Amino acid sequence: MNILVINGSPNGERSATMRITNAFLEGMGETAEVIDSFKADVKPCRACFSCWFRTPGVCAQKDDMAEILKKFEAADLVIWSTPVYCYSVPSGLKAIMDRTLSTCKPSLYVGDDGRVHHPGYEDGSKKTILIASGALPDVEGNFDGVVFQVKHMFGSESEAICCAEASLFMSKKTRDLMNPYLEAAKKAGAEYKETGHISEETRKILDTPVIPRDEFITYTNGR
Repeated sequence: MNILVINGSPNGERSATMRITNAFLEGMGETAEVIDSFKADVKPCRACFSCWFRTPGVCAQKDDMAEILKKFEAADLVIWSTPVYCYSVPSGLKAIMDRTLSTCKPSLYVGDDGRVHHPGYEDGSKKTILIASGALPDVEGNFDGVVFQVKHMFGSESEAICCAEASLFMSKKTRDLMNPYLEAAKKAGAEYKETGHISEETRKILDTPVIPRDEFITYTNGR
């Protein structure tokens, strides 16, 4: 399987999110090409709409995004691996997401969800997974924006793994606490490979904080 991972973390392979992503890939029994958004030369979208009207599908800006788009469009599965920054994604990754505009068309249609869309990968034709992490103790209310964005850009059936309390990965004192979470991510990868979905049982584990909220707050404030 041709899998493309787009890593949004400035910590690269050392990031908490990439630990989860690598466990997921291990469960799938697959490898992936990784694009590091912080090393890529991708400028913000200029909203010139050349990719829609003047040169359909081709961005007017000359940077690394042209090659990224080739890999993006060729991939059987795209994994957006990202920390949550201010309830969204880091700016480097946001620039890449915005620049996928060239894969859409300017016309409009009303989808089965009753919303108005531009034709593109929002129909779910590009298999997409979001793997996100954050240093807050709750999934609900903290990952909503990122999940909303991915599901509306790449299809409502896109899977999402949201890891709260991800800062526990970053300390030797607490890192081992996350081993069961990584095992669940590995199981999720195996399930996705077999069925195209993550089971509710596994999702419940992935959505549950590793330690109680009050304990996490005490740990974070005491560091």
